[in-house]
Amino acid sequence: MKNSLISLMILAALATGCGVTSNQSSEQRAASLDNMAALIESGNYVYTIQSITPTGHRTIQSTTPYTMKVVNGNYEASLPYFGRAYQASYGGDGGIEFSGTPEDLKITRNTKKNSLIVTFSLTESNDKFNCTLQVGYSGYATLIINSQNRQSISYYGVVTGPEGT
Repeated sequence: MKNSLISLMILAALATGCGVTSNQSSEQRAASLDNMAALIESGNYVYTIQSITPTGHRTIQSTTPYTMKVVNGNYEASLPYFGRAYQASYGGDGGIEFSGTPEDLKITRNTKKNSLIVTFSLTESNDKFNCTLQVGYSGYATLIINSQNRQSISYYGVVTGPEGT
């Protein structure tokens, strides 16, 4: 009986503590999302990779600061790739590399999830990459890349301003 009462008190304290620390007002989340939308729409930001999840495999923590940089609307990335390649170029390094102005760039706001969804595609000489970047109001984001020649892969990281802000 005494153990049940102690367990109940601990659970109540944890539930109360978690609720207080994780609640951010809807106005604050909306303001943060507006700031993130302005950053994304400016076409000048950096997406820094923290972890990589290949299709059908476990998540790999990144120990190297891989990035996708967007400068004046030009998207440039050199990302690691883990997974199955259906067709690989001879002498290639095996990573996902692209640089250029994206085709079909679309930025939409998902107010229910307090996030932005950026979709675009880039064509390189031997592959076409269809990318979806879902960015939360806090800047944490998931980048999913679908390729014609490889299995899809997802990257988890954070979006910041060009100076790291």
